[in-house]
Amino acid sequence: MSAISSAFSSEKSVFIPYISLGDPNYESCVTWADALIKGGAGILELGIPFTDPVADGPVIQKAFKRALAHPFSMKKILEITAEIHRLHPEIPLVYLTYFNPLYSMGLDTFAEIAKNSGIQGLIIPDLPYDTPEAEEFFTQLEKRKIDFIHLVTPATTEERIQSMKSLATGFIYYVTSYGVTGERRALSEGLEDRIKMVRKKVALPVCAGFGISTVDQAKEISTYADGVIIGSAIQKIIEENGNNSELCAKKLFEYASGIRSSMR
Repeated sequence: MSAISSAFSSEKSVFIPYISLGDPNYESCVTWADALIKGGAGILELGIPFTDPVADGPVIQKAFKRALAHPFSMKKILEITAEIHRLHPEIPLVYLTYFNPLYSMGLDTFAEIAKNSGIQGLIIPDLPYDTPEAEEFFTQLEKRKIDFIHLVTPATTEERIQSMKSLATGFIYYVTSYGVTGERRALSEGLEDRIKMVRKKVALPVCAGFGISTVDQAKEISTYADGVIIGSAIQKIIEENGNNSELCAKKLFEYASGIRSSMR
C-alpha cells in the first residue's frame, strides 16, 4: 500500500491543502507547510511555479508571479520539498505541476530526485492520461512507487473515466466546477452523485477540489468525498499575511484546524 493509499485507510475524509512553492519565498513555505500539517492536513499538495498555469485562477496566478520574481530553480524546489518531508515524514507530499518543467529536466531524472525528496504523487493538469508522454511518465513513476493522480471534470464522459483506470493511482482529483481554480459561493448541482460514479468506475478514492473555501462547504463535501482539496483560500491568506511569518503561520493553522474539525 502506498503512503497516499494509507492516508485514506480510515473512515475520515482527508484534508488536502495546497501551497504554491516560492511564495513569497522558498524558505517560508516550510513554515506554511508545518502550520497546515499541524492544523490537520492528511496530504499536502505543493505547486511548482509556472509561467502559464492554465488550470489556475487569479489567486494562484499571482502567487506564481510572486514566486517567479525570484530566480526559478527546480533544485531549490526539490530541496525545500525534502525539508518539508524531513519535518513531517508521515504526511504524503504531492506535486501539482505543469508538464514543461518536468520534461525540461528529464522525466527519469525528475522522478528519481522527486522520490528522494519525499514526493508520493503527481498531478499534471496539462498532461492528458491517454498520450504517449503520459504512458512513458507512468512507467517512470510506477518504478518509484509515485502515484499518478488524474483530474476528472464535470465534462469528462463516463467512457473516458473508465478508460483512465489503467493509468491512475493514488486518488482521483475531481474538479467540482467548470473553469479555473478559485473560491466559489455555491457547489455544483449533482456533485455527490457524480463523485460516487467516478469512485465506482475507477475504484480509487475521489477527492474534490476547485472552488472550495468555507467550513460549510468542506463539511458538506466530506460527507461523500474521500478528500477535500483547498488551494486558493489558503494562498489568499499567504498573499495577505506572507510578509509576517508568525502571523501567517497562525492564520494558516487556525484555518486548517477549522476546516479539519468540520469534516467527517
